[in-house]
Amino acid sequence: MVRIVTDSVADLPKEYIEKYDITVVPLDVIIEGKTYKDGIDISTDVIYEKIKNGVLPKTSQVTPHDFVEVFDRLSKDGDEVLAVLISSKLSGTYNSALMAKNEMKDRKIEVIDSKSVTLGQGLLVIEAAKMAKDGKSLGEIKEKIEEKAEKIEHLIIFDTLEYVYKGGRISKVQYMLSNVLNLKIIMTLKNGELIVKDKVRGRKKAIKWIIDYINSNNLDLNNKLVGINHANDEEYLKELKSASTERFSPSETVVSHVGCAVATYSGLSAVGIYFERED
Repeated sequence: MVRIVTDSVADLPKEYIEKYDITVVPLDVIIEGKTYKDGIDISTDVIYEKIKNGVLPKTSQVTPHDFVEVFDRLSKDGDEVLAVLISSKLSGTYNSALMAKNEMKDRKIEVIDSKSVTLGQGLLVIEAAKMAKDGKSLGEIKEKIEEKAEKIEHLIIFDTLEYVYKGGRISKVQYMLSNVLNLKIIMTLKNGELIVKDKVRGRKKAIKWIIDYINSNNLDLNNKLVGINHANDEEYLKELKSASTERFSPSETVVSHVGCAVATYSGLSAVGIYFERED
């Protein structure tokens, strides 16, 4: 049996974690010198409240020791393990998992750099878990997920890049060029790194930009697994979901709220849509 592991940045809904028996290893969230486990002993409500009060939380990667404990527990009775993790360009979590794997050469463990973040990563985890449930081999799942990792599209609307910049996930140049009042910033990932795609004025225009982008690039969301999530703005999520489902009919839509680690960088309002491109 292949056991699927990911980190808390994947922002998976609880029902998917339970349905597919996915093991989620939490990143650490650090607030005013105190360390918490993402989604375990801290909630996003606390993160948003801290941000409103001018306190900037920080995150810390999963340690090799944490992965050794998880890998050992899952594989000690002969099961194999596949870990699908946050982009190595955005966190050291992937490298921590590789170090843990190298300490356990007697176990069958594979580690994948998703080159994704938040629910883009989450879609890959769900696909891996479905394959595992269908009895696919570790090698088959790894090959397919690495192929899909090259095709995951992220289209994320931010109110501000202040927290992404302060968290060291984008350059000062990108931040300064996007730091214009009332502009919504649309970001994506390229080769596992966050980049600014465009800037538009107003949330309705930002959603229209996404739908237009999908249409103009002939990106077909029909009969596909699609993810939509939000940070502290459920109404915005409903608007994006409505606009996308008016145009497309996905086979399955995964809806979630970002976790504490991602909320640290998203700030008080963000929404995103994620899917696999054909090319």
